[in-house]
Parts: sequence; C-alpha cells; structure tokens
Amino acid sequence: MADASAPTPSSGASADAGSFDTRLLRHVREGIILVRASDGAIVFANPHFERMFGYEPQELVGRSVALLNAANGTDPRRVADDIAAALRGDGRWEGELRNRRKNGTDFWCHASVSAFDHPELGTVWVAIHRDVSERKRLEEELLHTKSFLDSIIENIPDMVFVKDAKELKFVLFNRAGAELVGRERADLIGKGDHDFFPRPQADFFTAIDRATLRGAGPLEIPEEPIATAGRGVRIIRTKKIPILDEKGDPAYVLGISEDVTERHRAERLRRRHEREMIAVNSILRALETHVDVRAAFPKVCAGLRALAQCTSASLALFDEHRERMRLIAVDAPWAAGVGGDVYLRVAEYPGSAELLAGRSHEARDLAALADLPLVRLSCAIGFRSTLSLPLYTGEDVIGILTLLWDVADGPAAVDSQVLRQVTGALAIALERRRLYEQVRAGREELAALSRRLLAVQESERRHLARELHDEIGQYLTGISLLLNQLEHRSSADFRTSRDELDRLVTDLIDRVRELSLDLRPAMLDDLGLLPALRSLFRRFSRQTGIAVEIAQVGLERRFSPDVETAVYRIVQEALTNVARHAQVQTVAVGVTVVDDRLRVVVADQGRGFDADAELAAARTSGLSGMRERTTLLGGRFRIEARPGGGTCVRAEFESGAAAAPGG
Repeated sequence: MADASAPTPSSGASADAGSFDTRLLRHVREGIILVRASDGAIVFANPHFERMFGYEPQELVGRSVALLNAANGTDPRRVADDIAAALRGDGRWEGELRNRRKNGTDFWCHASVSAFDHPELGTVWVAIHRDVSERKRLEEELLHTKSFLDSIIENIPDMVFVKDAKELKFVLFNRAGAELVGRERADLIGKGDHDFFPRPQADFFTAIDRATLRGAGPLEIPEEPIATAGRGVRIIRTKKIPILDEKGDPAYVLGISEDVTERHRAERLRRRHEREMIAVNSILRALETHVDVRAAFPKVCAGLRALAQCTSASLALFDEHRERMRLIAVDAPWAAGVGGDVYLRVAEYPGSAELLAGRSHEARDLAALADLPLVRLSCAIGFRSTLSLPLYTGEDVIGILTLLWDVADGPAAVDSQVLRQVTGALAIALERRRLYEQVRAGREELAALSRRLLAVQESERRHLARELHDEIGQYLTGISLLLNQLEHRSSADFRTSRDELDRLVTDLIDRVRELSLDLRPAMLDDLGLLPALRSLFRRFSRQTGIAVEIAQVGLERRFSPDVETAVYRIVQEALTNVARHAQVQTVAVGVTVVDDRLRVVVADQGRGFDADAELAAARTSGLSGMRERTTLLGGRFRIEARPGGGTCVRAEFESGAAAAPGG
C-alpha cells in the first residue's frame, strides 16, 4: 500500500535515499529495511540497521533478505518463506528472529514487518528490527535460574510447599511433599489445610501461617503428627517463612517440612532401650548380691515395674513331678493376700499347659478366667491382666515368673526379648540357690548320716549284746546247768536231760542262724537276690502273719553286689515299716528289670503318712537310709504316701553288669 509521505525509490535496485525523509530515518533508533516482495531483495537499509548487522552503508542493498536469517533449527530460507506467506495473507508479521551479522555471529531481534504497495517497486515489505539479545540473554539466564531452583526444590528430600498470603491456598508442592502426604499435586494445588486435615489441626496450621505473615520472620513447629493417605501417621518438623513482594509486603508463606518419624521412633527406642538396660542391670545386680532369690525379689520387682510398667509380680517353682508349684516370692500387693511358700496345683494355674510346654502365657482379661480360684483371688486384689513366663535350666522348665497389671491388656507393651534376659538370670539364680541348698543340705545330711551311722552301730551293738546276753547267754547257761546235773542223775533222768540238752542246742543254733540272717544273709552272697528275697518274705510272713505278694521279672541273673545289697535292705526296711505301721494283712512287692533298669516297688493299702513332712523333719532313719542307699548308687528314690491312702516305696537303679552265680 503506497505512502504519500514516504520517499520514492529510484527505478534501480535500491531506493533513492534522497527521495526519503533522511532526517527522520537517521534519527530512528530501530533498524529499518525495505524488501521487494517479488524477489525478497533488500532495496533500503537505514544506518542503524546497517550498524546492527555489521555492514557498510549501501552494502545490503540488492541482496536477499534471507542473508540476514540465522539457522535456528530451521533453514533460513524456510523462515523467510514463512514470513512471506504471512505477509501475503494478513499483510503483517511480528515476532522474534535469530539473525546473523556479517561476521557470522548470531543475535536475536524483534521484527515487525508490514506490506504495502509501492507505485514503482510493487509490493514492498517494511521491517523494523530491534536488538533484543540482552533481553533474551537475561530471559535465558532467568529461565535457567528458575529451572535450577525448580530442580533444587523438586529434588529436596523434605516437603516444600508455598501458600498464597491471602487465602492460604497451596500454589506449589514439590515431589517429596506430594509423596509424603500421599496425594497427586494436581489435587493439592489450590486447596488449603482444611481440605486435608482435621479441623483442630488445620486451625493450628492456619494460625501459624498467619503469625508467620504478621511477624515477617520464620516460625517453627517442632513436631506435629499428620495423617497421610498412604503412610499412616507421620511426625513432621516444619519451618515457615514469609516471602515478601517488591513492596516488602508478605505475598506467600514458604513451608519446609522434614519427616522425622524414623528419627522420632529411633529416639524413642533409644530412650526405651536405655531405660530397659538400667532396669535389667538393677535386676542383675540384685540377683548377684543375694544368694537367696527371695531376698533379691523386691529389687527384682522394682526393675520389672520399670521394664513392663506392671503392678506386681510373683515367682513360683514346680515340684519334681510338675504337679504342684510353690510360690516362693511375691510382690505387693500380693503379699497382703498371699505369702511366700504357698503351694498351688499346677493344673489350676492360668495357661499351665503352655507354661509346661515352655511357652509364655498372657491373660489380657482375667475376668474371663474367673472359674480358677487363684484368678478370683487376683481379681479381688485388683489385678486385671497377667503375663507368665517359663523359667528354664537347660531344657527343663523349673518355674514361672508372673507379671500382673491392674489394667486390662497390660502385656501388650511388653518387650518379650528383654524379659527373656530377666527370666534367664532368674533361672540361673534359682539354679545357683538350688545348688547352694543342695551343698548345704548335703553337708547337713552327711553330718546327720554320720550321727545316724554311729547311732545305728551303737544300736546294733546293743542289740547284739542284748541278744548274746539275754538269749544266747540263757541257752548256754541252761546247757551248762544240764551238763553239771548229768553226773548225779540216773540213767532214765540222763536220757531226759540229754533230750533237753539237744533241744537247747537246736534252739541255740536256730537263734544264731536268725541273728546271722539279720546281720547279713549268706544266701544273698551265695545264691543271689531272688533266693534271698524269697527267704526274707517267708521269714517276714512267719514272724508277722502278713502275706507278701511278689511280682518279679528278670531276677534270674546276678547283679553287682552293691545293687543287690541295696535292693535287699530297701525291701527289708520297707517290710519292717509295713509291719510296724501299716496295719494290713498283705503287702505287694515288685522287683523287675526293664530296659536295663532294676525297679523296686513295695506298696500297701494301710494307714499311710505324710512322707514329705517325715523326711523334712528327719524323724525316721529308715526312710532316710533307703533314700541314701539309692542316691549313693546313682539311683532314684520316691515315696508316695498320704494319711489314710496307703504307702508306695519306689527305687530304681542301673542294673549293672551281670556276675556269675555265686560271684
């Protein structure tokens, strides 16, 4: 489109500079060129344009405008074609171009191109160029800086978020933050705390945001639990910082939240472990200080309360057959209702089957077990839950440690691994106490045995002296008198006296034989255990009128002399006790060899007695003697008896190597 005020170019390749208002063009700070649309040739360039592109005056006239375009991922001619197409269509094009100077360097220009019809040149494009290289450089630097900062924020392992100052809506959330709360960022942007958190917590966060904006300084939330969508409750530590605009007014709130859940958990575990170690060490010191576990139990319980937050504790030991258990130590408030050395039936203890099998047992609600007498007592005292732990020595369960709580579900927070250390130490202490008591009891028994041995020896001597004096002496005196009378008697009286003398001698021989059998039956050495026992049973029945029912298996062989003597004496002593105390007409004796074990049983259905009390009181040397004979040979001895329920004496030995008959 023609412009009347514009200079008229000459008919040559370039416009006539004299025909333009050169004063106006020279003072325009933008670079201006005219391009003939028909062939893309430059017909005019103002001085600013020429300097911008590094060309001499009039050097560009007549050259293709494509010369000025730099390759920018696209062929320069293609760029020129695209601009020409836009000009032919709309008559105008505006945009940024990557151009090339004469020296080959590239730079950015903002170009505004318009088309108009010239009366001589036809359609002409007038292009106004402005060098925007510095702006583009700053934009690229800004873009790079933004990309760099975005990358830093995006890859920070802590949650980073930004809220606008007016509505406190999220305008930015980094990847770590979205992963922490378990939501997509698209679901977070534009939302506020009240969209995700319970109202009291959201109100708290909002108050901190407002305080941060008012104070124009950072504020910190040391630790706050938040509920996340995929990771449960997490503990976060948050610092909030105001972001100011160019006027210095708060425009945003920047939040940086660190997930300290694992650190918090580790610190809690560290404190717990430290507390547990202090408690365990106090328990171990108490057990090391006292030989008697009962003396150490108050301090043990203090440590257990620190470990398990329990209310009380008790310690019980099984008997040999694990049918009864003895409470040897209890802690308050147990002591108000149950003292030490109380005996209980194992079957009536909560979880007895599990405990006997070596497994712990917890009762989180004792009311459900109220049919057991001990549980009723526990509930009456105020206990609501218990945890019982087996005590081991080797592979044997010897007792139970029970923790008690005055609340339900007390065992829920107990660390069983730590408690196993305590039960192990308790078991060792109990075993040490048992060995100590065994040594002490052994010394006492040795002293008692020595006293009994002396007493038995004196008793045997008195018995022999009495027998020799009273019976043997009487027989010999009678024989002496008869012999003195023989010389004064007639032949008829002599015959009578001789018969009387024969009778006295025969009785004397029988009495000496009886006395010999009581001391040591020769048959035991000559013929073995079975013939000696049968002879003993005949004599016993003849003397007492009590029938002996015998059952024997495997006694045709010989056993070691010590074993045969021990079995004979145990049976002899047991029969003597039956004759003295049982008040029965029959007694059963079983002597059998099974699996190379020689087992002896003497049982009656008589009056019975309290065997534990008798043995503990050491009122009888017979029972102790039987037990000592068995123990000395490495055997096992047991008495089963109760008042009115009969008595059963059991002994068991290794049968020993066979010996030749008579050996």
